[in-house]
Amino acid sequence: MMPVRRDSFTILRETLRWRVALVLCVLVALLMLVLGTVNTRLGLADTALLAWMTLGVVVGCLTALLVLPRGPAGTLFYTVVAAILIVVVAYGVYHGRNMQHWAYIFPPVTIFLLRANRALAAMLAYGIYVTLATAQLLPAIDVVRFASGYGLLVCFMYTYALIEQRAAAMLRFHSERDALSNCFNRRTFNESLEQIKSTAASGSRCTFLLIDIDHFKAINDQHGHLVGDRIITQVAAALGRELDSGTPLFRYGGEEFAVMRVGGDERAGLELAQRLCETVGRTDFQGIRVTVSIGVAEWRNGPESVDAVLGHADRALYDAKRAGRNRASAGSMLGKAA
Repeated sequence: MMPVRRDSFTILRETLRWRVALVLCVLVALLMLVLGTVNTRLGLADTALLAWMTLGVVVGCLTALLVLPRGPAGTLFYTVVAAILIVVVAYGVYHGRNMQHWAYIFPPVTIFLLRANRALAAMLAYGIYVTLATAQLLPAIDVVRFASGYGLLVCFMYTYALIEQRAAAMLRFHSERDALSNCFNRRTFNESLEQIKSTAASGSRCTFLLIDIDHFKAINDQHGHLVGDRIITQVAAALGRELDSGTPLFRYGGEEFAVMRVGGDERAGLELAQRLCETVGRTDFQGIRVTVSIGVAEWRNGPESVDAVLGHADRALYDAKRAGRNRASAGSMLGKAA
């Protein structure tokens, strides 16, 4: 299985969400300070108490945002804000004060927490909750006005959430895929490699296959670069059909591909490499003879680095080419001194 990557897209999203949370946290703290002061001077002890309690919670959130990792800290902040908005309505009903105006903050907060469909369910449930609470304090016409306004807000926020979700999925897909072969690109390979390095536990292992199209320069020279591009695309498709859904295929560079099998050993990797060679060798490339050579190496969590093992796989690949191409070679066959 391909490891769950801490890729640049995820890091950027978490960072932006954290920055928004930090700004909001400061603004909410200032707002509560003002509301607490005003309500105290007006003699509204119950609402003043609510403002001071909220201020204390928000200050705690600010501390968490500065201390905890950005991803969990951002999630914690938006979760706490959503919880406060639920409590505020109940607090208002208990003290006979209408608090429905705070409900309009809930939909955007939910968008930061949940995917579009789950956010919609949460917004609707909260809307029903606030409407029932409001009905105990206001005339029916005011309840209808609130429900109508809140419902329209939910429609707009859900539409925005869907657009943002689809756009983000499209952006992520194209940012991690090679445009020609539709394989994962080299940047994605490097990020997966860094994930293996940073999360490796005792006993972890990973097998790398480096795959190169044989005589690709000759194909370009004899048939042209458009045909060469077609061959890259067709070879990628042939390799992909032989791999299971949990084994990613990367375009490593030019006419070279890579496979990363987390948890797999070298023997199983070599067997897979031989099947891949056979698959490409018997594939019809519209009259053009195409084969691949593959180098295999296994990394185990220990003194030898992942980069060193990739070097073994690269040398095994060139060993397969020197041995006649259209074959697979394993790094253990070369000796570590090679």
